[in-house]
Amino acid sequence: MNLMEATIFAILISTPPTDGPAFGCRATADKEALCTNDMVIREFQDGTLEFGAKVTVKKNRRRDLIFSNGITAYFDSFGWLQFSNGYAVRRMEGDIFKITQQGARDLTCRYTIQGKQTRCTVG
Repeated sequence: MNLMEATIFAILISTPPTDGPAFGCRATADKEALCTNDMVIREFQDGTLEFGAKVTVKKNRRRDLIFSNGITAYFDSFGWLQFSNGYAVRRMEGDIFKITQQGARDLTCRYTIQGKQTRCTVG
């Protein structure tokens, strides 16, 4: 499981508050993670990610993202991954990602422990 990818998807699905404590996820077991909003993420053998036993995200053969809740995604001409629910994500440098949503404050996500724990903060 790519924990940063899973963290970003958890934000898209659960819409955590942009004010208050940082949002993040940590690997708890093989193919499982726990986020600060108590959402459990599980990865199945085929690579499908399950969020809170409710929403799944998988990639098709063309590597397109398929969200079970209907969210769609595409890359814009500036390199941002745009989502149909108003979020946009872009890798800034290394393993630092910026998440934006119209009318909300930006989040910056990074690994606090490489591959094991993520943290997303306002700014």
